[in-house]
Amino acid sequence: METTNTHISRRNFIKVSGMTSAALTLGISWLNEAHAEDAITALTPETQTIDLNAWISIDTTGKVTITNHRAEMGQGSFQSVPQIIAEELEVSMDQINIVFAQGNGRKYGSQVTGGSSTIRGSYQKLLKLSATAREMLKEVAARKWNVDRWKCKAENGFIIHSGNGQKLSYGELVVEASKLEVPTDVALKDPKSYTILRKPLPRKDTPDKTNGKAIFGLDKRLPGMLYAVIERSPRFRGKVKSIDDAAALKVPGVKQVLKVNRDVFGDMLEGVAVVATSTWAAMQGRNALKVTWDDSGFEYHNTELLYNKMREDVKGDMNSFRTKGNAAGAFTKATKKVEALYETPYESHSCMEPLNCIANVTEDACEIWGPIQGPDWIQGSLAQHLKL
Repeated sequence: METTNTHISRRNFIKVSGMTSAALTLGISWLNEAHAEDAITALTPETQTIDLNAWISIDTTGKVTITNHRAEMGQGSFQSVPQIIAEELEVSMDQINIVFAQGNGRKYGSQVTGGSSTIRGSYQKLLKLSATAREMLKEVAARKWNVDRWKCKAENGFIIHSGNGQKLSYGELVVEASKLEVPTDVALKDPKSYTILRKPLPRKDTPDKTNGKAIFGLDKRLPGMLYAVIERSPRFRGKVKSIDDAAALKVPGVKQVLKVNRDVFGDMLEGVAVVATSTWAAMQGRNALKVTWDDSGFEYHNTELLYNKMREDVKGDMNSFRTKGNAAGAFTKATKKVEALYETPYESHSCMEPLNCIANVTEDACEIWGPIQGPDWIQGSLAQHLKL
């Protein structure tokens, strides 16, 4: 079995020793996601955690914990990732717990969730990661029984001796497995034998999201925290011309009214924030605001005008993005033609959960909590804005 060694510094030893002392933890370094064959390393008190953004940890009870570097936004990645790992690791979904990684672009690389990248970019890596853990556990059992590894099989969180039926739980094997060198030539299962992956299974997060137990960004509370809501221009890209906040400041609980702006892909968008002691007070203060907006130059930003412009644009010469086959020829030869025009209005790219974020800013740091699609992007923006 081909193996790979890992090397560490004293600094990294100290960093890991507080994380795990009786567990098998494996991770893949994939800061460059173009490399599908990234090295797998074992994380023990003798190895490092630098540059690992997804890892499997199996403790002495056999519980499997997955740390995932991207967000669950309703798309189901916190269901899909455990299914991938459960299949190759040979455990049940009930044995797996998946947790969010903290926002850390230096450690995890891109944490932006989008474009199906959570699964599309890590599917093969997670299969290999899980299979590697499985084979390391089989290796320990084989040594205990003094048999070849191929005589051991993994099943439902146990390694079973195929000859006499003896079995050892993963929890009984992880300490010794964590001391092994990590194999690099593990074989993946034949997809035809899958029993978990590619099968429809009930989502584990549905009950809590249905009965109100799920924790969302707005559920976070800090001592003495204030709340803010923003009044925005009724027209896209509108600018604040004047603010009359006299009535808003008289609302009980309202502390401050201020103009705010944000750079969104090169557009400096403006708004007026109302800060108060509660969400209700902030909303009532916003209702009492009198803001005059300057939307000159942006009058064309409405659905009707945009679609009129697009109808005119398609009448002229068109640039072809991709050509496959001969569409014009097919229409010419067709004995029956069906023509239709489909239109859909511009809709807000927003989610069901109200956009929110909680920030605790001190003299030399800023800690934030929220349902954030790209935490590493937010870190960079905040560092620049707060000059940290």
